[in-house]
Amino acid sequence: MTQEPQSKRCISCSIFKKEIEALQASGQLELPVHYLNSMLHMVPVKLEARLQEALGAARTQKPGQEVVIAYGDCCGHMEDFEAAPGTSRTVGINCCEIILGHETYRKLRREGAFFLMPEWALSWRQVFVGQLGLLGPCAKTFMQEMHTRLIYLDTGILPVPHAELAEASAFLGLPLEILPVSLDPLLNNLNQAIQAASRHD
Repeated sequence: MTQEPQSKRCISCSIFKKEIEALQASGQLELPVHYLNSMLHMVPVKLEARLQEALGAARTQKPGQEVVIAYGDCCGHMEDFEAAPGTSRTVGINCCEIILGHETYRKLRREGAFFLMPEWALSWRQVFVGQLGLLGPCAKTFMQEMHTRLIYLDTGILPVPHAELAEASAFLGLPLEILPVSLDPLLNNLNQAIQAASRHD
């Protein structure tokens, strides 16, 4: 009797939602995904609680289900979550490394780049002003001390929000670069995590 393949599920930050949906639509990725709001990053304790709830729900609904976590090092107990049997996580310290790949990410970070993913490009003011409380000259001083330019990661799924990016560039005092990004590193990262979850039973 042939054993039925182990079912798999992904819990992902919504920062990847459009990109993962594009991979699913193209037939390159067959994996059901549950998304958590990307703004939870601003409150790591809440993110950790919601992630723990989602993991518990996945295992309760379908015992033995393998779970892939599409997150970087975004909360304190992420390593504990991925250490559970049948669980794995994408490789990368944050969403930008996950989608760019290690080498490209490290190179651009060494050059002082600050990245904006498509989802956060549309809500940059909410992040910097509403969550971080950066206003006026303080925003420019804070950003220019650590960064040389603002890079928008254009994954080709959504139209580039030129107006919002121009506003963000002026507000943060950083020149803007639009970088076309392939979805291949994200797909490879997810596939590696899927395989790792199967080995982690």
